[in-house]
Amino acid sequence: MKVRNQLISEGDFKFRTVLELYNVDQYTVGFYACYDKRINIKNVLNNLTEVPENTEQISFFYIYVNGTDSLFAPMREIVTPRNCYQVVIECRPTTPDVQVTLQEVRSNKKQDSVPYSPKIGFVMKKCTRSAYTCLGKHGDQSELKRIRRVMPPPVPKISGGFKFFLEGETFSMNCTVNYESGLLVSLNWEYPPNVSNDSIIIKSNEYERVGDMLYKNITIVGATREHGGRYICVSTNNCDKKKAEFLKKFKEKPTLTLFTDKTGPVETSQPKYKLNIEMIDAYPPATSYFLINGRHLPKNDLKYDVFTHPKTGDPILLINNTQVTDSANYTLVATNGYLTENVTVDLRFTAAPVISFGSNADRKYVENQEVTFRCDVTGYPLPNIEWVFSNGEKEQILPSAAVKVYNVYKASATLVFPAVHTSGYITCKASNKIDTDNVTRRLIVYEMEGGFGIKNRENTWFPQNQDVTITCVASKYDFSNVSWIGSVEENLTESVEHTENPLSLVAKLKIPRISLYQSGEYICRGDKFDGNELEEAINITVAAIRAPVIRLPLTDVTEEVYRRQHIELNCLAEGVPAPKIEWYKDAVLFKNDSTVTIFTYAVNRTFVNSTIQFQVDDNYTGTYECVSNSDGSEARRVYSLVSGQSTYATYLSVIIVIIFVLIIVVIYLTIKIRKEKQFRRELAAAGLLYFKEGITKSLNPDLGIDEQAELLPYDDKFEFPSERLILGKQLGAGAFGVVYKAEARGIINAEETTEVAVKMVKKTADNMYIKALASELKIMVHLGKHINIVNLLGACTKNVGKRELSVIVEYCKFGNIHNYMQRHREVFIDQLTDNKEKNLGRVNRGFSCSSGSTGVQSDYFGACNTQETDHTFVNSANTNRSARKISEGYVQPEWRSNYESDYSFDGRNPRPLTSRDLLAWAFQIARGMEYLASRKVLHGDLAARNVLLAEDNIVKICDFGLARSIYKNDEYQKKENSLLPVKWLAIECMTDRIFSTQSDVWSFGIVLWELFSLAKTPYPNMDPANLLRWLSEGKRLAKPTYADDRLYDVMLRCWEHKPTARPSFTQLQEIIGGFLEDNVRNHYVDLNSAYIDMNATPSGHEDYLIMMNAPDYNNLVTPSPHHYVNEVRNFFPTTPTQLDEEGYLKMNPRPNVFSPRPEDNKFDFDVRKFNPKVSEASSCGSELTPMLTLNNLPARGGSDSDHEGNVSPNMTMCPTIDEETDEVFEMRNNAKNAIINTAVSNPTYITLDVDIEKKPKDIINSYMNVPNGLVK
Repeated sequence: MKVRNQLISEGDFKFRTVLELYNVDQYTVGFYACYDKRINIKNVLNNLTEVPENTEQISFFYIYVNGTDSLFAPMREIVTPRNCYQVVIECRPTTPDVQVTLQEVRSNKKQDSVPYSPKIGFVMKKCTRSAYTCLGKHGDQSELKRIRRVMPPPVPKISGGFKFFLEGETFSMNCTVNYESGLLVSLNWEYPPNVSNDSIIIKSNEYERVGDMLYKNITIVGATREHGGRYICVSTNNCDKKKAEFLKKFKEKPTLTLFTDKTGPVETSQPKYKLNIEMIDAYPPATSYFLINGRHLPKNDLKYDVFTHPKTGDPILLINNTQVTDSANYTLVATNGYLTENVTVDLRFTAAPVISFGSNADRKYVENQEVTFRCDVTGYPLPNIEWVFSNGEKEQILPSAAVKVYNVYKASATLVFPAVHTSGYITCKASNKIDTDNVTRRLIVYEMEGGFGIKNRENTWFPQNQDVTITCVASKYDFSNVSWIGSVEENLTESVEHTENPLSLVAKLKIPRISLYQSGEYICRGDKFDGNELEEAINITVAAIRAPVIRLPLTDVTEEVYRRQHIELNCLAEGVPAPKIEWYKDAVLFKNDSTVTIFTYAVNRTFVNSTIQFQVDDNYTGTYECVSNSDGSEARRVYSLVSGQSTYATYLSVIIVIIFVLIIVVIYLTIKIRKEKQFRRELAAAGLLYFKEGITKSLNPDLGIDEQAELLPYDDKFEFPSERLILGKQLGAGAFGVVYKAEARGIINAEETTEVAVKMVKKTADNMYIKALASELKIMVHLGKHINIVNLLGACTKNVGKRELSVIVEYCKFGNIHNYMQRHREVFIDQLTDNKEKNLGRVNRGFSCSSGSTGVQSDYFGACNTQETDHTFVNSANTNRSARKISEGYVQPEWRSNYESDYSFDGRNPRPLTSRDLLAWAFQIARGMEYLASRKVLHGDLAARNVLLAEDNIVKICDFGLARSIYKNDEYQKKENSLLPVKWLAIECMTDRIFSTQSDVWSFGIVLWELFSLAKTPYPNMDPANLLRWLSEGKRLAKPTYADDRLYDVMLRCWEHKPTARPSFTQLQEIIGGFLEDNVRNHYVDLNSAYIDMNATPSGHEDYLIMMNAPDYNNLVTPSPHHYVNEVRNFFPTTPTQLDEEGYLKMNPRPNVFSPRPEDNKFDFDVRKFNPKVSEASSCGSELTPMLTLNNLPARGGSDSDHEGNVSPNMTMCPTIDEETDEVFEMRNNAKNAIINTAVSNPTYITLDVDIEKKPKDIINSYMNVPNGLVK
């Protein structure tokens, strides 16, 4: 076939195209078209169903071919219809005179009704699956073509998402087919065997004709293992079925596996490297990123491209323009929200060595200078580095002083010449399997700095007639000549000697017997190879000859000497030239030997000094002559040594004096050493050997400060003279400790005399108690100050070795809040519960207030004229108070100070106690405990009895830091009368002996219960031996009488079984502070500002507490690498209980709640220097009060004044006062005959001397005596 284009001039046409066909046959039969370029010919002659018509842009013609081997043009014998209403069967004859008929095979009927065109074929208007035959006849020739019409359905496609799923997930799968108009197709799903249709949500557009896509989607919500398997989508029509399937796999748990076959170092030289790491069965799908040597890839760097594989989704890192510096560890990090995996590939890009040897300039050094060369080399494999030195004649391989390898492709070698003396060439040579590289630098050694100059130029002074030689040198590598000239261009050629050495050209200026007129300037000139000249001048001074003179001694000396006396004779001579000194003894030359030492040295150019030293004996008396000689002249000086006469009396007196002094010294040292040893023995016996200085180097940051307080140093700034301390009444006492009220003169700068509390240990107490008090003191020294802890004021430690130790702390006149609340129950005003039945006090005689606009409280107690009395409650055996406590089972542990008030309101009307006061106390206690926790100090026995009340309604925490050290002491554990505060202990303290800040939080919850029950005893009807089992069942103390639900909720949170679930003290003070008015809360916060300023650590002082391990529960239960546990010991036998999945007891949501409190080995007092005082007496005779009324508070921004009638919603004032019901503690299965302890004070300690089963059943208490500290 050929197409020709022609130009013509016929008619209106100018162009003609001619189609020439050669060797035509039946394949030539068909339509042909002639068209211009405006026609898109792509689909013009495809899928014709009728004869096309000509237009202005295109013209069609049809070609028949006669005489072919076939009656039919080529046709498709299998017809796949595009739609069901127009199907073409291409029965086209090769010539128009062929008769063609269409016949259905199944019925053998002719299809005369089917439209026919010899140029198109038969065009059917219906969709069937029948087979047909085309019969062509031309004369006696006939031909039969069998045509099969097939219309298969389209193949469906499934988009199934991820092939894995987890239990409970929701996933969807989409099945789609391409939609064609008139195509009858239905989509159906086949599920795994155990999947029901009820668990599947189906969505389809089969009944809609929208767009070009037919879909049927399924969604499985809350998938289970049964939903795993093959999901098959079936596309069906009347011809066939087509299927697509998707395998969905169930996974027991998330998986993430990274794989690479590159297990070792990967060497490559590719200019582009593609790092592909397989992510196998990663589900849920993982996100990933690459690291290079542990760091993220640089952003917007064209060197790195990160993408994913289009089929597998594996991450790929493409490194462009690879260099040896790209050698590194490449890490892929993948995470899917559950798992994180990483895999590292060590890529190393091979490269020939490249040397960096500094600049190309020559290396110039002075002779004998130490010289270091460094050669940096990059390449992989790491090149081998050699040094080669050449002096122009031979080469020498030199060893490297050091080779430093930076990484797999970079190293440096160092070559060191300790004293360089030869010029030459230094070559650094590096080689690996790829190639070899070398770089050479020239080494030039100068005899002088810069290669030119006068040697010994500092020697410019010469005596007359001396032979003088001055040398000038110039480097052979830079200079062509060197010469000398005079200052007036005098030619000195005859006086100059020219020589050479390996480094320089040498010019020596020689002046024999120099004269005075030869003084002056001489110039050395050097001519350089580049034509320049260098000059250097020297100014010579010539001194006239002077005869020697001996300056010292001025005259001859005669000296009396004694046997064995050390003698030193000096001789100082002057002359020009400098003289030479010799010594003669009795006209014989004296020389150095084992008994005589002669020192001679020049003082300056003209002075010489000589000294002779020896020890006198029988041979060394006589005449010693100093002879000074210079230029033939002499000077002499004589020492005459004569033997002195020593008397016996002189020797004897000296000896006696020496012996007497020695005896006095020995006696003094003996007494001092004995006292020091005795003192150290006493300190060691008390465990206070290093009390002053401590052993700070032995402090272990992994332990709590309570376990190593004795290692802390004592600060002498707290030392207070005992003579300025006047002890007064005894405030409290235990079996071994006692607290006195005292007056201290000058302990606070602003006060002449200050009331203080003094704590000391009885002399009869064991060493463990004096040691515990010393540890308490050291912790207080380093603790710092806070308004809500009893602060340290000073200490008397001078006689600590004699077991005399006094700790001076703040005095709180109102005693502990436990006793205070008991004494004020009858005047309590309940402002929280609005329950009239719960108000204590005398009806119609108690405290009342007006509801007017002022909001000021009024006291309607009758006035009295009783004067103040100073009563002291002393816990001693001969007082009624002590007897009452013992009879009621209230016995404090031995180490407790039992601090009580010496203040009494006898004869006066007591001030009311309100809910606002209790909330203020709780807020302050939380702040004080927050400070202790921040300083990593554990309290160990937080209870109302250990919280003291000072003026202005300020409460202070005391007696912290001591309990746990006592519990741990082996001597203490052996005693059967030891006591434990069981009712305040957290569960983990009783079961595991774990005391932590979280167990202090538990005890704080008990303190809240004590506050809002007005000092009731926790668990009054509960035997302490049964407490642990009762708590383990999830029971807790019931809501106290005067607390609302919000406060009770705070208590319950403090009593969570799981320690880490309890709130921190920071959270507690914020929660309780929210119950107070703003001005009340801000007032107590502002009071601590002065203490914050005091706590600034002076420069040079270490804060040892901040270095210690915090007593946090997690720190205590997580063993450190050097933590050893010998045994696990419990206070009580373990109780089988139901545990939750984390191993913690489940709390029973019943209203009966309880929690105990642990003991700790820290207790502390706190100082407050700026404590505002309150008037000692009221004009109406009422009780002295620590309370701070709202009208006395400073105004704060953001708070509402009480004068405006805005009172906290938690504090409704002026309730009616009635008697209280004592239903504080609710229990199931209470014994009918149980004896209830009715002690007013805390019945909190008991002593169990034998097994629990043998104890009297009528003793109810919360402190137990456990033999050896444990119940086996």
